[in-house]
Amino acid sequence: MKEGKCRFAIAAVLGAALLALGSAAPARAQSSSTPMLKLYVDPVTGQVFTRPGKGRALLTEVPVSALDSSAIEQRVEQKTQAQLDANKQQIQQLVQQNAQLTQSNADLQRQVAEIKPAWRSYIDNFQDKFRVGTLVYADYRLYTHTGFQPQELTQINNPGPQNNIFNSFDITRTYLNFYFFPTDGLTVRITPNIYRAVGGSTNQTIGHGTQFSSNLDGNLNFRLKYGYLQYSKLFDWCQALKGDTISGGMIPNPLVAWEEDLFGFRYVTLTPWNYLSLSSTQVGMSFQGPIKFNELQYADYDVGVYDDANFHQYEQPNTKQFMSRISVYPLGAKWRFDGLGLTWFFDYGYGNVAPDFVGSKPFFQAPQAHITRQAFLAHYTAENWGVIFEYDWGHNAFNSGNLFSGSGPSTAAGSPYINFNTMTTGFLNNGRATQSGFDLMGHYHIPRTPFTVFGLWELLQPNTKVQSDPLDFQRWVVGVQWQINEYLRLAIDNQNFNYYHPQHDVSEAYVNSFVPGLFSAPGTKQVVDAVPVDTHSIFINLEFSY
Repeated sequence: MKEGKCRFAIAAVLGAALLALGSAAPARAQSSSTPMLKLYVDPVTGQVFTRPGKGRALLTEVPVSALDSSAIEQRVEQKTQAQLDANKQQIQQLVQQNAQLTQSNADLQRQVAEIKPAWRSYIDNFQDKFRVGTLVYADYRLYTHTGFQPQELTQINNPGPQNNIFNSFDITRTYLNFYFFPTDGLTVRITPNIYRAVGGSTNQTIGHGTQFSSNLDGNLNFRLKYGYLQYSKLFDWCQALKGDTISGGMIPNPLVAWEEDLFGFRYVTLTPWNYLSLSSTQVGMSFQGPIKFNELQYADYDVGVYDDANFHQYEQPNTKQFMSRISVYPLGAKWRFDGLGLTWFFDYGYGNVAPDFVGSKPFFQAPQAHITRQAFLAHYTAENWGVIFEYDWGHNAFNSGNLFSGSGPSTAAGSPYINFNTMTTGFLNNGRATQSGFDLMGHYHIPRTPFTVFGLWELLQPNTKVQSDPLDFQRWVVGVQWQINEYLRLAIDNQNFNYYHPQHDVSEAYVNSFVPGLFSAPGTKQVVDAVPVDTHSIFINLEFSY
């Protein structure tokens, strides 16, 4: 008992001493180190104790200040404030970045708005940038009388005299029209033309001992009719010329296509100069369009420079051809052909031969001679009718090839027309021939019906210098059109070609007087019955246009 009390006393003394030291030590330790709380763990049970004991091991030391609630709150506040400051800084950065992004979006939207019309139009209206169409001419024809004459329609031929009641079904024109509008004001047109070939029956020789048979004669062939670029914004700075165009490539010449639209019956017959010699298409460039004031058209022009060859010939000379057409509407026109119009067409060029062509000087050799064509028209177009008066004048603008493009006399040895061919060549191909002709065209649409009556009359002197020229002729076409619908129309018509002088003979000496270098050649032959026979035919013409 005493021993236990002793131990208790010693422990009490030691405890008091420790308390005394503890009360004094913090003052000293505060300045040297932070009071620590030691934690012990029993590895067996995993319990944590604040005092050492049997089987306990030191786990860690924790600063006593860390256990102070006020210190913990202070640290939490400090940490929270730091986090708030960091968040505030991030928010400020995000606000700044958002402002920059907003500005970038505005810039992008402005740029997109600038390019939007182009790409949006191209994407959304892609189908509107293309147009595909077709044009087909077909006919049935029957000749009550056959003769020698120009083609009634392109690539239309018939046997000559003594082949009456010749008849055929024909496809004279098949066009595929491709239009592309890549940008506002720019048009690209490609028009293939399928036509029937005539000739080319000669076999092709290959090497010295091989020959291929021709497969060209009579075939339907392909060639390019139109292929050009056209721009309509060049004159937008001038209100009177706004919308006028510049064209380049294989383009319509100033007269033929325009007059075909004015007359309106190209699928039935050819317009005067197209019938005589002038192709509808040339390769070159031109300016064209109306001249308007206060929404009324007072003039329409087409001026250009072209190859001397036409669209299906190879260009050979070192010269070019100039053409112009000016149409004046003194009363003003609400549309292209409205009311009274006065038109002048002028063409000046040369024959399609190479510069080193062997022969006489250009002005005295027909293939090299300069060519002039003029046309003067007075025309009036109303709602249901239209009429055209025309005077034509030409120099070397009509030759024997043009006269007999539809059917002509053979030049083969033994042909009964050998002297006849000599006569036509001498009168027409001498390099000094002048042409003169008159034309009358018109139509009348019967109101409240799909029928239109139309007609054409033409008179031509192939060479005004020849007295009582047996080649002087007239042609007339009369018919009725049935407009079946907006795409299809049909016409039945009577077409006639007449050499109108009384039958007579022509001497070789007179023919030679027109040929340079042969003025003194006496000539002893006679061209008997020099006036060719007439041609009369009945046509049923069809046009499909889409």
